[in-house]
Amino acid sequence: MNPVDMDRIATWPPDIIAFLNAHSKELRIEREADREYALAPSDFRIMNTAPPMPRWNEAKVLIATAMADREVVAFHATRLVDINDVYRDGLLRLNLVLQVARLKKQLEVSGAYDELSEVDGALAQAIEADSVFIKREGAVWASPQRMSLHDGGCKVFYDYYGGEAIKWMARYAKGNLELRLKQIGKPAVVIIRYPAYGWCRFTNSRLPKSMIELYLQYEGSWEAMDYSWDIMIKRDVPAKHVIAVVPPGDLAVAV
Repeated sequence: MNPVDMDRIATWPPDIIAFLNAHSKELRIEREADREYALAPSDFRIMNTAPPMPRWNEAKVLIATAMADREVVAFHATRLVDINDVYRDGLLRLNLVLQVARLKKQLEVSGAYDELSEVDGALAQAIEADSVFIKREGAVWASPQRMSLHDGGCKVFYDYYGGEAIKWMARYAKGNLELRLKQIGKPAVVIIRYPAYGWCRFTNSRLPKSMIELYLQYEGSWEAMDYSWDIMIKRDVPAKHVIAVVPPGDLAVAV
């Protein structure tokens, strides 16, 4: 069974499309009332209960049921030296030690010995200054929609080998390490498929309401209010789950 692509309504389960099409007017009314309540002054919300959303909740249950055994397409922005590494190994969880080891190997191969000598010192300073990237370790990060690949948020992953964490570390180097990161590899998007439920807790909670919003937007005269999330997969993504590895300008990832 083909995976569900959030950007391509035609790939969605037919029963989901049929339900959303049949009840789109009610869904719009309920969502607008809910948003109006959410934006109301706090004293109003204290004195009044939130408007009921029976059809919206029914849609969420139907979507969760229909997607229980389905897979979702996701997009991982990166910079690669050899795309065959991904086709062979899949995507590995964020691991700063592994990233630094890969960086050292690439610097040695390219003869950038001055930059190589600065890596350990820069890493130690970076970790002492801010542990934010240590907290992001242990997961593969991706997005369920193509637009996030092109809105500027992924630029650091395209521009710098090793991504945001390695660029963050390179700021503490005295030489040209940060510049070297822009010379290693080429920008790429890894397209994967993953189970809608079980691999990412954010998907568990966000998928149903996001599909409703996106369908209403697809119909027209509606701007999706809550439709995307960070995919955090706390396991390696096997090579069999890799659909393709393409440049950011490829039609497969065009908005």
